[in-house]
Amino acid sequence: MKRTLTTLMILGVLVVAPTGSSAPAAQPLLVHGGIGHLIASGDRVEIGYQVYTAHVKSPVGVLYVRNSLKKNFERLPLKRSAGGLRAVVPKRLVQGSKLVYYAVISDPSSGRSATLPRRGSRSPASAWILDRAVIVRLGSHRFGHTRAPSGIAARAGAGSVGFENNERYQFGPQTFLVGRDGSVWLHDGLNQRLLVWPAGHPDAAPRVIPLPFFAAENDIALGPAGSVYVTQLLRDPPRLLLYRLSPAGKVLWKIRLAGDYGGESTFVLGSNSPLRLGPDGTLYCLAFMGLAGDESGWMPVATPSGRPIAAAAQRRGTHWPFQPAAPGLRLLAETYTPPNADTAPHEERFALIDRRGHLVRAWRVLSRTDFGGLAKQMTPELVGHDLVVALPVTGGTTSEYVVLRLGVHGVASRFSLPYAMWGSSLLPDLRIGADGALYQLASSPATGVVISRYSLG
Repeated sequence: MKRTLTTLMILGVLVVAPTGSSAPAAQPLLVHGGIGHLIASGDRVEIGYQVYTAHVKSPVGVLYVRNSLKKNFERLPLKRSAGGLRAVVPKRLVQGSKLVYYAVISDPSSGRSATLPRRGSRSPASAWILDRAVIVRLGSHRFGHTRAPSGIAARAGAGSVGFENNERYQFGPQTFLVGRDGSVWLHDGLNQRLLVWPAGHPDAAPRVIPLPFFAAENDIALGPAGSVYVTQLLRDPPRLLLYRLSPAGKVLWKIRLAGDYGGESTFVLGSNSPLRLGPDGTLYCLAFMGLAGDESGWMPVATPSGRPIAAAAQRRGTHWPFQPAAPGLRLLAETYTPPNADTAPHEERFALIDRRGHLVRAWRVLSRTDFGGLAKQMTPELVGHDLVVALPVTGGTTSEYVVLRLGVHGVASRFSLPYAMWGSSLLPDLRIGADGALYQLASSPATGVVISRYSLG
């Protein structure tokens, strides 16, 4: 069968500083693009850099690259093009378990130069080679063949929760949580509160926890001793705060998170930056546009015991680009889109990496139907030894989720869900409960809110 080669673009952040001078270094300038950390067989690997430093018109550079089978780096000239400085990695180097590389870029007119990553060969950038990934072929998606829920976890009438419908905004409750005891916590942000249903009583009158501020699109997480975390975006100046609330809604503490709202910072946060608990109970917040380029990283913001983490420690402890997944394991998840593609992506890649940086398991999910079309995806999670992902597929004006439980040998469970959110959605409408089941939020200003449970098998 003929294989079509695709291209993997790897971009970076570049600081151009004077060499042999005491003048201050230029500030890091973020490159707009993405870093591909998962390379598949058949990819055409092209590594590129763009220099945004003022007055640098004709930079030159060298790329140093090797794979895990070689000890010495191979030197490749970076060629100037309309898209910046680029080099194609020879296919003979795209083998083994990992590709590692760094670049040295200079401006001949000023004598300024930079190494990226900064420590060069001592700490190069890396990309894992998925030579033994499990291939999952979804084929063409059949819309309308969705699974019925196995049960209802919570329900609220239209008059019991807040909805907004005007010329600028159209949304209602956007997210929820499932406690370890099976309780359901609905984020009723327009009414500035959380609603809590006890496990197994979907029609009970929910307990009300007031929020200390209006929080329409701010994520939430459960903390120790019945506490709740919630973020708040302040706009003058823009900054993101994290609150820890008592079970009654009292503010236990609040801190500013170590990031900026917008701009070209290396830590960028948004009002809907997700909060996630790591395997040891550490609370993480997702930061965007990370230290190595246009990627994301999980930043620790609170300890398992519920104590705030200082800003400097938040930055030091950020996992670029890994998501803590289980004790000793980190997850990489990437949407693969060939450069210059005019269509939506058709491939998702996932890999589990151990503490030593070795690839443990990997999957490539291929679809003939377009991926995308929904505002926010569920963060992939491990259920037992399997990885559970919910991938949005779109066809015309129709969007659904394909839910996959990915095991060692392939798909252990697969089904489709309708997209059931009304209005805008900036927060996850799917969550995994402590019971290993999938829960989905459906909302409508006509009928209210229903949170359904789906068995993953």
